[in-house]
Amino acid sequence: MGIIIRQSLKASAGSYIGVGIGIVNQLFISTKYLEPEQLAISRLLLENSLVFAAFAHLGTPFISDRFFGYFKDETAKNGGFLLFLLLYPLVGITIFSGFYFLFEKEIIAYFAPKSPELLPYHALVVPLTIFWIYILVLEAYCRNNARIAIPTFIREVYLKLANVGVIILFALGWISFDWMLYGMVASYALSVVILLVYIVHLRKFSLHFNFARLRGGLFRQMALFGLFIVIGAVGINVVLLIDRTMISHGEGLAEAAIFIIATYIASVIEIPRKAITQISIPLLANSLRENNRQHVEELYQKSSLNQLLVGGLAFLLIWANIDQIFSLLPKQDIYRQGKLVVLFIASSKLIDMAMGLNGEIITYSRYFRYATYLVISMAVLAVISNSYLIPIYGYNGAAYATALTTLVYALSKAVLVWMFFRVQPFTTSTLKALAALAVVYTLALVLPVWGVSLIEVVSSLAVRSAVMAGIFAGLVLLWRVSPDINKVVSAVWSRVRR
Repeated sequence: MGIIIRQSLKASAGSYIGVGIGIVNQLFISTKYLEPEQLAISRLLLENSLVFAAFAHLGTPFISDRFFGYFKDETAKNGGFLLFLLLYPLVGITIFSGFYFLFEKEIIAYFAPKSPELLPYHALVVPLTIFWIYILVLEAYCRNNARIAIPTFIREVYLKLANVGVIILFALGWISFDWMLYGMVASYALSVVILLVYIVHLRKFSLHFNFARLRGGLFRQMALFGLFIVIGAVGINVVLLIDRTMISHGEGLAEAAIFIIATYIASVIEIPRKAITQISIPLLANSLRENNRQHVEELYQKSSLNQLLVGGLAFLLIWANIDQIFSLLPKQDIYRQGKLVVLFIASSKLIDMAMGLNGEIITYSRYFRYATYLVISMAVLAVISNSYLIPIYGYNGAAYATALTTLVYALSKAVLVWMFFRVQPFTTSTLKALAALAVVYTLALVLPVWGVSLIEVVSSLAVRSAVMAGIFAGLVLLWRVSPDINKVVSAVWSRVRR
């Protein structure tokens, strides 16, 4: 787990730079220069493309993760496996594009009553989907070559900076809203090019793949695995993103924008999880392939603990300062209405993080089919609960539905891991982590809040957050909640002293 912590910290640096850019973009630039309807259009195009990419890539990124070991060869550029990864998604892209335009009238009819402003731009989701597919595929290839920092930088920093750039050009009146969206699509195309250039730089680029290596049932295994993963990935994205699409259909784009901004604030707590998961997947896949259950249990419990620590602190910093955070937003009277959305979404995400790598354990084991069955069930639950709660409670209803689905999903994954592997994510250190979080939350209740002007509000946020983070870090180190964190801090302190 030590290598995971070190690699995750490196990737997290890029991720948090991206978070900073994303915060400035989503909470200040986008909300200031885009009307709620325009903000919702830009986000819906991106997020719907993620849903479509989840099945159109035919599971290629996951195939790369699981089967890369069969082709890994440092001297032969991995046997040209990259060519297979580039060609295989073309089948899914062709099928997706055909069906999208075949049902174009139905798509238009779905959004026309409440969100007609979206209709002139809906087809942009097709090129966005294609670019997303290859971003995910090339990231997976880099990840399996033990390179996650640059791909993380491209996705978390470059793409967000590009998004800020086109919005500013629109705000200055240099381009129209239409061309702002076209520029956004072009930035995703360029990211694919950059990733390919990076792979060439790593000397891992080769298009001399021997397709005869797929004989003997290997291709069938890969395709079957990808098929089940695709169904599961679609279900996951339905669970994560269907709510704002259904709000646009039932309530309108302005309400969807409120939900999107609140969800973005809540999603900040998941940033460390992405880095931990990225570097853990290859190690976990190898341990599962070798049936090394002791290492699987170690990865499971330490990922649970570390995600609870970093996610829990992020949750407390957000919720303890939520009113001040909203007061900083342009059009705060509009977006402040999403306060309950932040609470329910962030709480459910934190509980899911505390469950550790349960979903990854199922996905990369021989029980991967159960992950698919579970995700399908959760997707159905998400659609049903959103359909029932949105008409009653609006965007808050979507938050209730998403939180319910996330909690059921997290608990179900933990139960499956226990049934198949007889391991669970919690240790006595989990109780120490919860105690530290409880102490900090109690402190937050009595810390003074001040400020009316921008400088005063920012000062209040900074001081309160610094005090909370400092005391939490002190408790974690003093109580030795995570030996890995203590080792990292000791190593850093030794370097500083030298």
